[in-house]
Amino acid sequence: MIVMKNKIFNYKYLAAHKASSYPGVYTGISRLISGGRDCYTTANTDIVIDGFPRCANTYATYAFDVAQTKKVNIAHHIHKQSQFLVGRKYNIPGILLIRKPLNCISSLLIRQPKYDPEVLFKGYHFLYNSLKDTGNFVVGDFENVLNNYGSIIRKVNEKFGRSFDEYIKNDENEAKVKQIVQTQDELIGAQDYAQRVAYPTKEREEKGKKLKEFLQQPKFYDLHQKCNDIYNYLIELK
Repeated sequence: MIVMKNKIFNYKYLAAHKASSYPGVYTGISRLISGGRDCYTTANTDIVIDGFPRCANTYATYAFDVAQTKKVNIAHHIHKQSQFLVGRKYNIPGILLIRKPLNCISSLLIRQPKYDPEVLFKGYHFLYNSLKDTGNFVVGDFENVLNNYGSIIRKVNEKFGRSFDEYIKNDENEAKVKQIVQTQDELIGAQDYAQRVAYPTKEREEKGKKLKEFLQQPKFYDLHQKCNDIYNYLIELK
């Protein structure tokens, strides 16, 4: 299994994680670089829905939006601790999305092979370990988000005294979410659409199996174990 690496790309990735410990500075710079994306947490955000990439971020964001009967401002898809640190400052509830490290890291390597696997393990641990005691979120683990999202939203309402509408998993709503996911602007006409779209394919599943084997090499053992430990810790917070 060959994984492409790009030293500058990976250095920037880790530097961004460290910079996100200072949310005021990081958010301002990141927002400027990204061209003013409106998915960052601000004082006007209603809820933060974020986590490591490939943890059902896209599904969770759009399913939540589909469920609501009134407009809500959702902070999402930044994949950094700053989202939740700003949320804590303004008493904004959150859903911290998480998935078993091997599953989301292998999926991310398929989407973007320039990542160094070691860097991804470090990024995973940094993100979740930095947030483990902040308390301003409900944990949304991957399987529950996909299969029982309404119960996660209910926990948010109970914990934070909110009244968000719960997502009902039925054919109509699932079709709406899938349509939104598959027609995002960034995917239209993309040559790597099959790699990037947030729905599984048989080809990606086969690549994922091989990558999981690759990631279980002894050289990744300690990092993998640290990631598993923080995953298990957060799952227990449910």
